[in-house]
Amino acid sequence: MNVTREVITDLLPVYTSGEASADTVSLVDEFLRNDPEFAELTRDERIAHTLTPFPVTVSPDLERRSLNLTKKRLRIRGVLLGFAIAFSVLPLSCYGNSEEGLQWLMLTDAPATAGASLVLGVGFWISYFLQGRRLRTQGF
Repeated sequence: MNVTREVITDLLPVYTSGEASADTVSLVDEFLRNDPEFAELTRDERIAHTLTPFPVTVSPDLERRSLNLTKKRLRIRGVLLGFAIAFSVLPLSCYGNSEEGLQWLMLTDAPATAGASLVLGVGFWISYFLQGRRLRTQGF
């Protein structure tokens, strides 16, 4: 098997982090012994890599703020669900008495109100599902 510099370059992150298997370590060590020029380049890169750690700036209250934001969005989603159900069912409500029998409240007495209620219900359902997608895509 012909081991090239590209193969060793691919193995270097695992090799330098100490997570490589014994076979990988011996393969890289042998290659670096046979190619001193490449060994010098990789040594300089490893030194530079260990001296310049990745800067991490995390706010100390990040978890608390994330939790509060998630709670707020879940609360909003619950309210949207309640309004969506209420406005969707409102046009289907009925009443009855002994003289007239069972009457559809909105469909017979106020069809414009029933239509407006259904439009509002659809709007709340759309908002509900969009809020759920927003929670999923942002990792909450």
